[in-house]
Amino acid sequence: MGHVLAAREYKLLLKASEFQAKPTLQSANAFWTSRIAGIVSLIDEEPEPFERVVHTTIRFWDTADCVLSRNDLILRTREEMDENFVSAGTFETTLKLRMPDQFVVATTSFAEDGEGPETKFEEDIGPLEVVGPGAGTRVIVPVKRSTRNRFSLSTTIEGNSQQRPVRLADVFGMFPGVGDLIGEQATSADLVGGSMIHEYAFKRAKAKFSDNIDGKFTLSLWCFDGPEAKPSVAELSFTCETQNGTMPGKAAHGAYRLFIAFQNQLADIVDSENASKTALALPKGDAS
Repeated sequence: MGHVLAAREYKLLLKASEFQAKPTLQSANAFWTSRIAGIVSLIDEEPEPFERVVHTTIRFWDTADCVLSRNDLILRTREEMDENFVSAGTFETTLKLRMPDQFVVATTSFAEDGEGPETKFEEDIGPLEVVGPGAGTRVIVPVKRSTRNRFSLSTTIEGNSQQRPVRLADVFGMFPGVGDLIGEQATSADLVGGSMIHEYAFKRAKAKFSDNIDGKFTLSLWCFDGPEAKPSVAELSFTCETQNGTMPGKAAHGAYRLFIAFQNQLADIVDSENASKTALALPKGDAS
């Protein structure tokens, strides 16, 4: 089987227009109180609000012809910042494989002999949706809300900004297993970056799904035009860690009911034009 499933993360993209004030812990918890806590009380009568905010800068990378994204791969650099978006000294590069086939993902490795840097195997759960035709509405959702499940394997290497990969060959060097997915072609191609993202991640809101399973909530706001700009992307998510790869029925059922309730009761502010926040931040290349 390979890697053991560590967690399940439920993700719902929201309209950024709902978060046009400067992101603060106070404004995030005002949103939690007015729109989220009442829905979460279906599962836990006393959910806990956000306790802290994490500031980071993020950038996604690919070749001009999108060789990584065409092979279900996502390359991201992330740097931890202080509240003024001055570097706090922690820089990391992450390669992620994300696709619907659990067994392909679970048996993939980006390190020699399965050893090396931190690796996580998780399930990503979003609303059931399909991309619509033409240049109008980009995402179509069914009348009866449901879920779309994908699996992700991410490997993260810590370093500094001078050590980030600049060519596809660098990605092969940092993550040796990537050659098994895309072959040894075009390794001399340069990497191009998407928009620089200034992220405000509000964390540590919590609800109990069962005696041993908690849901940990995050509100992520992405500002593309600088830390003082209005957010361009907003996402509400919650994560449930598994018990050695499994999730008790009570917790799984509660998490599913809550995610469906979010889709229904937040329908007025759900982003129905885009499928994921990552897709909005990838470099725009020629994927043909």
